[in-house]
Amino acid sequence: MRGQRSALSRREALILQTLINHPWLLHEHLEEVAALELGHPEAHKLRAGIIAAFANDHHHSPEPTEQADKMRTDLEAGGFSQVLQRVELAITTGAVWGVKAGAAREDVLSTWRQLVSLHRQWHSLLRELKDAELALGEQASEANMAWLRDVKGRIAEVDGTEALIEGFGESSGRFQQSV
Repeated sequence: MRGQRSALSRREALILQTLINHPWLLHEHLEEVAALELGHPEAHKLRAGIIAAFANDHHHSPEPTEQADKMRTDLEAGGFSQVLQRVELAITTGAVWGVKAGAAREDVLSTWRQLVSLHRQWHSLLRELKDAELALGEQASEANMAWLRDVKGRIAEVDGTEALIEGFGESSGRFQQSV
């Protein structure tokens, strides 16, 4: 397993990109955004920049595209151009419609809830993995080995499960029902 801080994770990049493209989320989720555990130092810095830009009070336009444009302009003016590029490069899937500019509000909210839920679950599993490794190091028992295998299995299941919501993208016109 690679180090948590070696590269910006796709999930963290998706969370940050969602906030950049949909700053209106911060109206209702600012405390949640501030409390998120982020593993990469650049993610911490960009989150702080997003919150600071939002606090400037001009991201409250009724037009979502205008909000996103102003957010990006403020972040670039704040010296985040390279970090923004790295965020975009870390997103290796186009399947997460709610992250993209122009996505319907319902899809953005569904994406947001799923990303944050998976992110919290991931960090909880990382803490449990450390506990399981410690327990196995202290006492090499079959039970501790089984616990470690179980945690690793759950981590594998959580990794890469973005956008697996039933009906995902329907509000944005992305969902095609098979006949």
